Amino acid sequence: MDFKINLKNDIKLVLTQEMQLSINILQLSGFELQKFLEKEATVNPAIEIVYNTPPKIKKNDSDNTLTIEDNLVDEPTLTDFLEEQISYLKIKQSIRNICIFIINNLDHRGYLAISKKEIMNILGVNHKEIDEAFTHIYSLDPCGIGAEDLSHCLKIQLQKKGIKDKNIFLIIDNYLNELAEKKFDVISEKLHISQEQVINYLTEIQTLSPLPSRGYKTTSNIDYIIPDINIEIVDGKLVFSINKDLLPKVYINSNYSPSTDAEKYYLDKAVNIAKSIEKRFETLTRITSSLINIQKNFFFKGKNYLNSLTLKEVANELELHESTISRAIKDKFINSPQGIISMRSLFVLDASVNEIKNKIETIILNEDKKKPLSDMAICNHLKEIGFNIARRTVAKYREELGLMSSRERKK
Repeated sequence: MDFKINLKNDIKLVLTQEMQLSINILQLSGFELQKFLEKEATVNPAIEIVYNTPPKIKKNDSDNTLTIEDNLVDEPTLTDFLEEQISYLKIKQSIRNICIFIINNLDHRGYLAISKKEIMNILGVNHKEIDEAFTHIYSLDPCGIGAEDLSHCLKIQLQKKGIKDKNIFLIIDNYLNELAEKKFDVISEKLHISQEQVINYLTEIQTLSPLPSRGYKTTSNIDYIIPDINIEIVDGKLVFSINKDLLPKVYINSNYSPSTDAEKYYLDKAVNIAKSIEKRFETLTRITSSLINIQKNFFFKGKNYLNSLTLKEVANELELHESTISRAIKDKFINSPQGIISMRSLFVLDASVNEIKNKIETIILNEDKKKPLSDMAICNHLKEIGFNIARRTVAKYREELGLMSSRERKK
């Protein structure tokens, strides 16, 4: 009886390790996967990796070609730092898993790259679990991590400081642009407070960080992107290929003959790594094929032609779990007819958002450079042409486009 129970537990453990390995390999970028394989080859005698041609990455000032091996410095990233903090918290494993997922879905600023609703759908969790997970995320250092936008980032920091003054929160929610342009009289009149109080609020806000990721390394890359997928137009049709040349070929060492359980572990792991890489290739191939079909017009005509697309739609089409799609597109880039883009950028919850962003960009590009338009003026202009959105939304989209405020744009 004991033998049967132990055997069952052992099998369950092995399956869990196999699945975890497959998941980890799936979500690695090509560059990260190469680093993983090279590291594994140094500790696992059962695995061999061979390059057809040593990949050339970039040149230094003396024009000497650097290979990937020259850049294998395991410098901790912001993600590493955040995951380490989560590991110290005494929380349920289910909540810890949600926190890890959130941390791995932050953008370069440290802001949340996908919506909370998407996270709930992908992980199949409820509001209570999401709220609990984000309570822990917001407690991490650097403060402001996991914010949905600039205003949210600033408010997280104020709350952590114990500040509860409703006026400063109202200013952040509604008058950041006026504050930046030093329109203290406008804010004073709207909130029925003195201009001196407004200036005091400004002083407090200036102590906060708009970019929680500042000072931290946000990716494991050096300072370049190596696309995992190539898409091109051939004879009027879109064709694609997965960049296999980036990865070394994985072989099982034919001279390795395990005689102990510990040695057999290395052989099993080497086999599972090879299987997981093949599975990664298959999954990326299926997802890319789906994306080309759905976002065909984008690849031919540009960003104005992106269709609304969710992870769930692709998951349903391919009969995969949403979390699989999310992991597969993480940190993956495509060399396309529209330039190098991230796979995640092809998933758009609402295509009209892109249209509005394009309008904002066009308005700003065509404005009088001596008299740049405020977010409120842009908001009014958008309403005139049928886009009824709030001023704070205009400010949010402008920031996401990397465009400065009117005060900063003034020449």
